[in-house]
Amino acid sequence: MKVAAARATPVRLRFARPVRTAQGESTARDVVLFELSDRDGCAGYGEAAPWPGFGTETVDAALAALREAATLLCGADLEPGEWTAALAGCMRDAPTARAAVQGALWDLAARRAGRPLVDHLAACSGPMHGAPLRRVPVSALLVAREPEALREEAARARAAGHRAAKLKLGAASLAEDVERARAARDGLGAEVALRGDANGAWTRLAARQALEALAEFRFDYVEQPLAAGDIEGLAALRGRVAVRLAADESVATEEGARRLLEAAAVDVVVLKPATLGGPAAALGIAARARQAGVEVIFTHAFETAVGARHALHCAAAWGDAAGVHGLVTAGLFESDVAAPVACRAGFAEIAGEPGLGIAA
Repeated sequence: MKVAAARATPVRLRFARPVRTAQGESTARDVVLFELSDRDGCAGYGEAAPWPGFGTETVDAALAALREAATLLCGADLEPGEWTAALAGCMRDAPTARAAVQGALWDLAARRAGRPLVDHLAACSGPMHGAPLRRVPVSALLVAREPEALREEAARARAAGHRAAKLKLGAASLAEDVERARAARDGLGAEVALRGDANGAWTRLAARQALEALAEFRFDYVEQPLAAGDIEGLAALRGRVAVRLAADESVATEEGARRLLEAAAVDVVVLKPATLGGPAAALGIAARARQAGVEVIFTHAFETAVGARHALHCAAAWGDAAGVHGLVTAGLFESDVAAPVACRAGFAEIAGEPGLGIAA
């Protein structure tokens, strides 16, 4: 596949509402879009979505790496998954830049083949969980602060057809977490799965106390109860609490995923293709997790529509019809670079257009 041109473009999007993570609140998102095109004018798109503090490079580092990669790629003959020594060198410490290049290569290859990216990934990336999906079950993210508003938001998620909803935990007090969990469960009812995400906010002792206090609300799992690097603590906690444990930040890198699976530290891994070097790398980790008996969930990393649709096609290629993934970005930003991933009756749908199905 001969590359004729390459371009890296920095983009800033404003969140519709502030987004809270373990690093605090954010009101805007800085990313780098990456475009590759061939001599026939066919283009493929990828995205670098760094989130410093979660094992990635900075936005400036991603942009510098992608500008160097653009120079190296012009005139190169590459397929997805292939690297030259020079490319490997300029992106050695830039996982989201690698994801952008690989994403653009996969999108371009799928467009040239005339088939949706999900089908191209499934055909070229080795064994999957099941057949590729056209409709992917998706979860809701509950963001309201006050219990009554949270109860109403959860009820809307249930009415919209979501099978699962995620609630941020790790509030200033355990009593606040309990009150918000009760409101979320009341709004969701008994049939919708409630998932928690503490973003590494708790110590080992605080995590055990919190999970015991929250047990009555029947969480499907609680994500990242301990800091990302505390693999030993996660393994020890898993054996002492009834709720299933999931890892997100702990599997933000391939090395972290390997350590976590070897330690049998969690029941679920939440994979972000954006931080793992692209869709094929994420699918490879998913296959290893499945062999270890660990459930796999795919999610976005607060990307634009380009990165979010890469995550959607990755989850669809994985083919787990029972898995409910964190992929919806509709309403996340005041405006987006293309149509974001939306939910219809609890599913995100993939159209039949080649590649990602969008033009950035």
